[in-house]
Amino acid sequence: MTAFSDDRARELRELFFESAQELLQALNEDALRLDKQPEDVESIRAIRRTVHTLKGDAAACGFRELSDLAHELEDALAAEKVSGPLSLAEIAFTAADTFGEMLACYRRQLPLPSAAPLHEMVQQLTGGPGSPSPGKVSDSSGFAGWTEYQKAAIQNALAEGKRVYHLGLNLDPHCAMPIAARQLLLNAVKMLGEVLGEFPGGTVAQSPKRLDLAVAADCSAEQLALKCRIPTVAAHVQVDEIHASQNPVSVGDSQVATVEERQIAETTEDASASSERENRATSFAAGAENIVRVEAERIDNVLNLVGELIIGKSMLQQVLNEFVRRHPKDAARSRFSDALGFQARVLNDLQRSVMKIRMVPVEQLFRRFPRMVRDVAKQCAKEVDLVISGQETDLDKGLLDAIAEPLTHLVRNAISHGIESTEERQRAGKPARGTVRLGAYHQGNQVVVEIGDDGCGIDVQRVKASAIAKTLITAAEADRLSEAGLLELILRPGFSTAQQITDISGRGVGLDVVQSVLQRLKGTVEIEPRPGQGAIFRLKLPLTLAIIKALLFRVEQRLYAIPLNAVAEIARAHESDLHQVDNHEVLQLRNQVLQLVRLGRARSEPGGRSAKLFVLVVATGERKLGLIVDALEGEEELVIKALDDQTVSTDLVSGASILGDGRVVLILNLAAVLERSATARRNGWAVPSGLLLSQADRARAASAGGVQP
Repeated sequence: MTAFSDDRARELRELFFESAQELLQALNEDALRLDKQPEDVESIRAIRRTVHTLKGDAAACGFRELSDLAHELEDALAAEKVSGPLSLAEIAFTAADTFGEMLACYRRQLPLPSAAPLHEMVQQLTGGPGSPSPGKVSDSSGFAGWTEYQKAAIQNALAEGKRVYHLGLNLDPHCAMPIAARQLLLNAVKMLGEVLGEFPGGTVAQSPKRLDLAVAADCSAEQLALKCRIPTVAAHVQVDEIHASQNPVSVGDSQVATVEERQIAETTEDASASSERENRATSFAAGAENIVRVEAERIDNVLNLVGELIIGKSMLQQVLNEFVRRHPKDAARSRFSDALGFQARVLNDLQRSVMKIRMVPVEQLFRRFPRMVRDVAKQCAKEVDLVISGQETDLDKGLLDAIAEPLTHLVRNAISHGIESTEERQRAGKPARGTVRLGAYHQGNQVVVEIGDDGCGIDVQRVKASAIAKTLITAAEADRLSEAGLLELILRPGFSTAQQITDISGRGVGLDVVQSVLQRLKGTVEIEPRPGQGAIFRLKLPLTLAIIKALLFRVEQRLYAIPLNAVAEIARAHESDLHQVDNHEVLQLRNQVLQLVRLGRARSEPGGRSAKLFVLVVATGERKLGLIVDALEGEEELVIKALDDQTVSTDLVSGASILGDGRVVLILNLAAVLERSATARRNGWAVPSGLLLSQADRARAASAGGVQP
């Protein structure tokens, strides 16, 4: 047999790790169904099939410990009913967690975790009434496969006072030579005693999966079981002692019929399962022809190349504009325009196609939460249902991975802080079971992910008191904040309203993660309090972080950009229209007072006239802010290039892009600008003029883009 090359083995393991995650998710989902319907035999069979598949795949990759553990669990699930105090659902949950930890250790080449809790559960499952555990003596065998001659031999041995055992040996399904394995087991048993019966007997055409032996031996059952536990030969060993009260000769036709019926039923079930597997395999094979697994890094490389093509298109457009100015009557002008227009259409289609490849349904993320809600609710001694909607909503794969942790914090927070206890809900006239809702939908160029509950809601005054008590703000600062500003305090590091610290809440290190991650993703968080009825958190995210529509503007002859979907409106004003209120500039825009942030320095027209300026009204959540800029440059599709901390030393810039004429444009981080302004307002500081980065920062950013500033 030719061994796999290192590259092939590595590829096989990567495929296994990917498919194993899907198997573990299926295991969790089946366990959740079984938890609600403990007598659902089909769920038990689905769990057993999943464990069986995981066992085989792990063995093929050489992960023997995982394969053996899965095999032990598969054997324990064969009875399809619980004989001990534990539920099958609880065992399946523990198995999913244990298998997940083992997979993580295999992947990172770390020492394997202890599987003792799962081993103990399996032993309890197989050690109940009527289900003897491996190696333990039972006073009945219930086996009716012996011939009349073998029954007589067993009876004679019992009459002579010998100890007679019934050995049930399951052969390892991965054993390459089962007939030789059978003979090896026979030889091992004969070293301890005399074989009185063998089923199936003689040489069989098809290799048996199980071997039953009647053995007369002077040793203990444990010694006999230990002798038969041969790695890669015997997968499972069961030893039952046959007592003199059991007359093998008196085994009646009804008992034989029962065994035969059981064997026929098992055969029928195996055939049914085999047929089901074949049908699934056929349908999967038909679908697999149209599916190609590609690493996300390769797609990112293609997307980067598309970005470079977009920059090239802008460069061509600049050249064409210059050509038209110099040669307005040249006949080639229209042909250039048509060719560039055709290229732009194809490039737009290419960009959309690549973006769709990166898009995945949020269902891939939402699938993990039913199990988590069940576990957290159990820890909190609450009854909670999870309702999921919008699973088909597509989101960029990178964004989907990034919001996993914020969503986890929000869902756990909804259960621990939002949902009341059963007694409190009944006193309030609510259903005993609380509800957490998780949904997603598209809204313009954004994806909105909502996490809501029907609990007690958010008490704004309690939030205010807790923030003051934890010295996050002073009482005077709190009095100046609006309700929206107070609600934003729960996203601050160190904030918590929990009365006591538990494994789930009380440390104040949860929701600030949501805020920081959303800022990094150029998204926002909205909080909708509904006192007595629950609360809703809305995470608003861009569809992608790679290419955006942006509004370009100038500040002190420098070029900047912000995402176009963040601009609510553009207003014209004069310097004389601005007013100072508490050291802050404001503008009366229709019937509301708009707080302003001046990105550059105040200027005046020659002759002392009031200078004209533009105010970009940007909105994040419920907050609006006006950015004072000098001039507008128009809209542009920008390919975002990330900048590290060594390139730009301020958090006010989230990235950069290169225009068609080679100029570098810096993209503002609106969340950081708003936070800087809010911090200054809370502390009573004046927002400094010229809020943006220095000339040195711009030079480094341009250098990182490979062009002159």
